[in-house]
Amino acid sequence: MTKLRELEFNIVTAPNDHLLLPRSLGHFDRLTSALGLLTTDLKYDAVRTEFQVRGSVDVERLDRDYHTMEQALSAQFAADGLEGDHVSFARWADLRYVGQGYELRVPMPPGAIDATKLESVWERFHRLHELEYRQSFPESPIEIVNIRVSGVGRMPRIGTLRVPHGRSLSEARLGTGRGVFRVSDRLVELETMLYRRERLPFEQPISGPSIVLQADSTTLIPPGSRAVADEAGNLIITLGGRHV
Repeated sequence: MTKLRELEFNIVTAPNDHLLLPRSLGHFDRLTSALGLLTTDLKYDAVRTEFQVRGSVDVERLDRDYHTMEQALSAQFAADGLEGDHVSFARWADLRYVGQGYELRVPMPPGAIDATKLESVWERFHRLHELEYRQSFPESPIEIVNIRVSGVGRMPRIGTLRVPHGRSLSEARLGTGRGVFRVSDRLVELETMLYRRERLPFEQPISGPSIVLQADSTTLIPPGSRAVADEAGNLIITLGGRHV
């Protein structure tokens, strides 16, 4: 077993003795983390204490409070450059039976609040209480403790990056050298091709033994193996039999 096989855990493996080497091996984890930060949707949450009881709910105040919270979150998204269809909101309310010391979070309908919408909220709370605690108390008054708004701003997606590449293997070839490899349990000196990775053409196989050079790493293609560069910038090595 050679070092290449021993180090397979450092790169992405694929079935049938294939190895996939990302374009930037030395910075791959940091690169993907940075891309994740740039493309992850933004989320802001707002919460406000309400303390209103069924039967005496000030519907106008409740509706106004939700509207005020959504306006505040909209301003935050606008400061981040997100507006209009790129922003969506979800409303929630923390409800409990009067006298309880715990609440259940119940989704609230969008748009203007009215008595009909509130009735559907009360019914939903009874059902959630039944599911959570195996009982409900339809005759007991319900209290709105807190109201909440969650806002999600959808970030624009990053387009496909253009991967530098050449038109032919001869364009990528730097020269040749002599390398020593273990072949059939013997050390053998073999002529080894040297290539510049950013000049490799797509989907043209490279036979081993070869060495592919780039700024942050060096890739060895052993004797009996071959490699191709794909359009995503990956280098895919097919390991060959007993030579590795």
